[in-house]
Amino acid sequence: MSSVNLKEDEHKIADGLTGRYSLTWDNSFEGEKFMIGILSRLLAAVLLLTISALAQTHAGRPLPHPRPAPTAPRWYIFAGPDRDFVVEFPSAPKRMSDNEAPGGTARNYVLVKDGLTFRLHFIDTGLDPGSREGNQLPLDFRREMLEHARERGWTVVRAELVHRNVYEQETWSPMKSNAAGSLHYIERDVVRHGRQYILTCASLIPDKKADASLCRRFLDSFRVTGEPQPQ
Repeated sequence: MSSVNLKEDEHKIADGLTGRYSLTWDNSFEGEKFMIGILSRLLAAVLLLTISALAQTHAGRPLPHPRPAPTAPRWYIFAGPDRDFVVEFPSAPKRMSDNEAPGGTARNYVLVKDGLTFRLHFIDTGLDPGSREGNQLPLDFRREMLEHARERGWTVVRAELVHRNVYEQETWSPMKSNAAGSLHYIERDVVRHGRQYILTCASLIPDKKADASLCRRFLDSFRVTGEPQPQ
């Protein structure tokens, strides 16, 4: 039976605008420890970006040539320093301080833009990159996540095991500094080649939902391209 050991540690990020909790899970797979991190419960909210276009026609006049449909702005393509993944941010993220964990060094990249926080956090689990355990989440991962949320008074809107190695959760969590306010975020956990990746898209204004389209673009852009190749 796997054992789960939770460890929380609060850190400051993004020039003091937000704070986060780091959660470590140690799961035993045939005597090995599987460390899984959960990221940030960040200060929240969103400035929704809206663009509208008006088309006019005039009686008795030829219709003007149609304008090309507006295209989505180009995002910054961030390639992993160990050549193991790519992900898109709205612009270049900032490298934050590393965190030491039992499995090694947890690396953090953060971007605060347009009322949202985009965060990527990854760490080696210590498992064989080619093993089954190093390429899938524990069978009880979803249950443990929901139990953890319930114990802390978080409201889970959605909890989905997308694939055997991908879990996504949408949550409202109470603010420490304002008991009446809650923070909204969407988080995705990915395990591949013995490495744990956590992507978080969170709003910066209490009681406001994060922009779903921007969060979805960020989360869905993540791709594992191969085994980590430390430089």
